[in-house]
Amino acid sequence: MGQKFHVLMFPWFAFGHFTPYLHLANKLAEKGHRVTFLLPKKAKKQLEPLNLFPDSIVLLPITIPHVDGLPADAETPSDIPITLWKLLCTAIDLTRDQVEVAVGA
Repeated sequence: MGQKFHVLMFPWFAFGHFTPYLHLANKLAEKGHRVTFLLPKKAKKQLEPLNLFPDSIVLLPITIPHVDGLPADAETPSDIPITLWKLLCTAIDLTRDQVEVAVGA
């Protein structure tokens, strides 16, 4: 049997990206690999039913920092108009410290 590894997934925070990434995570977990999947807090509840291997796939919520002009509850592009997507990108960039902790850097 091959070596097992641990994958960290950090998809763009949109459901059109979460779903295929989680399908890939399920395939990796099925083969015995561990996966840490970073996602915004509200998305975790919606994606938990798609996690077929909860002992191998950790859905790790990330807090989206405040950025002036971005609504406080905005976590995904579906939460805001397209004109604010640049602010969401800025907010996601500000999650770097949380991502580094998840990576163990």
